[in-house]
Amino acid sequence: MFWDSIFVGLKVLTYWETYVAGLEYLAVFYIPVGIAALLTERSEKFAIFGCLSMFVFPLLQVVALVVATVIFVFTMAPIILGASEDAAWILPWVAMFQAPDVFLKLIGMLVVTTLILTFTPVLNLFTSLHTLVLGGLTLLYVFKLIAPISLGGELVDYIPDFWFSVGLLAIGSILSWMGIVVTAFFLTVVGKVEESSGALALPFLGSVFGFIPVFMYGAWLGAQVRGGF
Repeated sequence: MFWDSIFVGLKVLTYWETYVAGLEYLAVFYIPVGIAALLTERSEKFAIFGCLSMFVFPLLQVVALVVATVIFVFTMAPIILGASEDAAWILPWVAMFQAPDVFLKLIGMLVVTTLILTFTPVLNLFTSLHTLVLGGLTLLYVFKLIAPISLGGELVDYIPDFWFSVGLLAIGSILSWMGIVVTAFFLTVVGKVEESSGALALPFLGSVFGFIPVFMYGAWLGAQVRGGF
């Protein structure tokens, strides 16, 4: 089941919806952060606002990252879980506006989780772990909405065993890193791509490849109820 999860998880990269959702992820993250950075730069002349921005801006980055992750995972959940070959483009927005209290609770929980991971020694060094935890928790939330609680009388396992989790994180991290390296090498060797295009391509593909561990976890999760969707 481990290697099946690897291969099925990687298959998510073959869907065009993955890359469109990746662009949406970048927009949700960078637009508010960019506006905040601009406002912060202009407010530096005022000491009070400058001091406040030192605390507010990092928190805003965390919130933007969490919201972008939630929207990406909600959108791609049917494909990641193997429930459908189509992305759920309206699902995050339906959840946001029809159940704002539940959605805000999810965002709040993930923000707190991100802060804990960020300020915990050793754990703060593993970016892939952060993505897996945030994406995995979000995917688990969606999974409970679209999948049956049990199949054939057996409860679904939500957390893989220790070595499965370690292997998932290790291989997912390596593949994510390899994807970014290969992309950077390609852009450098080809030389025909403008520097500005390369600067946009790397964070875009990096964000998509960064979700590879989440794709693999979703493949493992979905395999347990594949016939129940």
